Amino acid sequence: MGETNGIKRPVIFIVESGGLCGGVRVILEEALRLSQRGWNVCIYSIGREPHWFPMPPDMWRKFQDYEHLKTVLVAEDGWKVATWWKTAQVVNECLRGDEGCYLVQDIEVEYYSAPRMKEMVMATYDLPLRKYTTSRWVEANLPDTTWVGIGLDLDLYRPLELERDPATVLAFPRKQRLKGFRQLGELSRRLGQNISLVTVGVMPIQLGGAWKRHYTGLPDREIVRLYNQIACFVSTTLHEGFGLPHIEAMACGTPVITTDANGNMTFCEDGKNCLVYDGDDMAGMAMGVHRVLTDEALWKSLARHGLETAAEYPWGPVIDRLEAFLLA
Repeated sequence: MGETNGIKRPVIFIVESGGLCGGVRVILEEALRLSQRGWNVCIYSIGREPHWFPMPPDMWRKFQDYEHLKTVLVAEDGWKVATWWKTAQVVNECLRGDEGCYLVQDIEVEYYSAPRMKEMVMATYDLPLRKYTTSRWVEANLPDTTWVGIGLDLDLYRPLELERDPATVLAFPRKQRLKGFRQLGELSRRLGQNISLVTVGVMPIQLGGAWKRHYTGLPDREIVRLYNQIACFVSTTLHEGFGLPHIEAMACGTPVITTDANGNMTFCEDGKNCLVYDGDDMAGMAMGVHRVLTDEALWKSLARHGLETAAEYPWGPVIDRLEAFLLA
């Protein structure tokens, strides 16, 4: 199915935009790593190119709108990979046979409150597209979906010989209901004056309480340095398909304090490689931060087990499984 006369079919990922986020990073990693294994890979988009990611310049192709994109995509012979529910509809309209795939990183109905929007999202999972996912949580909750997993560049995300600030906490806020922005504000107010909260994100933000500084536009290597310079990483998100920053922090030897956000619980083990709290319990999470910052034995234990967890996420086996999925 995936080869014609021994030649691998081209692979075309269809994305909305190249904006900086974990989901886009996963798509770009898959595209780049398939390309490095000899696949002819393109990315079609109606949005901006991801200049923040080291991608070959000829891999990205930008279109005016979806109608323009479809006029080109319908004539292509290769795997057409949807990466979001709206792009699933685009791919479905451009099928010439069995070449349609759907990368489902999260069950996106979670992000909408209107019943009609939820119905539209759920309908895409019944389209005649072969579904695969990075997330064990998605695999468990969406029938007929093949798990391939997710990876991390463990040569980049690793412990560095840097001095840590024993009273600085890091978070990656996003102003979305499910990403726990309100909860992060409450946590910041509860941390007290002796702890500093720093944040990283695409859009500028302001928080009260312990919040001290927000970074935007940091390249990956600077984010790795930041992971290695802070005392712990906190996440107040209410839902994740996976939770990539959690693994990034663990890979840098940084203790993680997080909410139970569905997808992250496939690798987050409370009391072993992180501390886990309910999304409504910011008082408990604040106490957890103080525990980690004042209990050296706990800090070292969480850091050690976090490193062991992150070591289970190299990209090589993920791309092996993705190739097997495409060639099946």
